[in-house]
Amino acid sequence: MYVEFDKICELDDIIDQEGGLGLDPFGNARYDYRAIIKHAKERNIEPIDMTIRELNQFVVGA
Repeated sequence: MYVEFDKICELDDIIDQEGGLGLDPFGNARYDYRAIIKHAKERNIEPIDMTIRELNQFVVGA
């Protein structure tokens, strides 16, 4: 169900080197990547299936 584990681990390592945050594709906001993954796992969904309202809970800066 989730993206391939090895790709997530690779991405997680890169993001961890940058302080544990992820960027949105448009560079408008910074998101707490780990919190997004945790939330998606708790809801048993892919992060891409989160609503905008859900995603906005994880904005940590712009």
